[in-house]
Amino acid sequence: MTDNALIPKPTVQPTEIVNRLQSGQRLRVNGCRGNAIIICHRHHSELAGPGAAVGGVFDLDCDRVIPVGKISIVYPQSRLERHNSYILRQKWILFTQKAMESYVPLQRAKNLLILLEKYFEPQLIDPLSDEILAQLVGVLPKTIGAVRQSLKSRQEQKLHKLHPVISKY
Repeated sequence: MTDNALIPKPTVQPTEIVNRLQSGQRLRVNGCRGNAIIICHRHHSELAGPGAAVGGVFDLDCDRVIPVGKISIVYPQSRLERHNSYILRQKWILFTQKAMESYVPLQRAKNLLILLEKYFEPQLIDPLSDEILAQLVGVLPKTIGAVRQSLKSRQEQKLHKLHPVISKY
C-alpha cells in the first residue's frame, strides 16, 4: 500500500464503509466475482462490484451499504488502479441500466432479478429485501415481491416436470 493511503487496511463493516464513503475518499470495492456492494442513496441505490470505484463525489450522500457476499473497501494503490476502478463503476451502472430498458415496472423488476441471478449465487440474492432491489430499478417493493414469487413458481414447475411425483397404485 502507498504511504499516502487513507485507509491502512481493508474496511469490511457496513457502518465503517458508509463513514469512508461519506468522507469523500476515492476507494474501490475489493472482492471476487459474484460479490458486490449496494450503495443506498436517499432515493435510489447503486450496485458496485469487485474493482469498482466508490466514494469520492459519487457517494457523499449515501446513507447505508449492503454487502453482497464477501466484500471490503480499499484505497487504490496506483493511478492506473484508480482509473480502472472508474471504468468498472461505469460498467456496473450499465449493468443496472440494462435492467431498466423497459418502461413497464414488472418488466424492469424481472430484468433485474434475471441479471442478478446470472451474476450472483441465489443464497446471496434471496436474503436481499424487496425494498433494496426495488431502489436499484425504480419500482415499488411489491413489484419485486410479485416477480420473485412468479419466478419462484416457474422454477418449481420446471423441477416438478423434471422429477414428477410417482404415485402409488
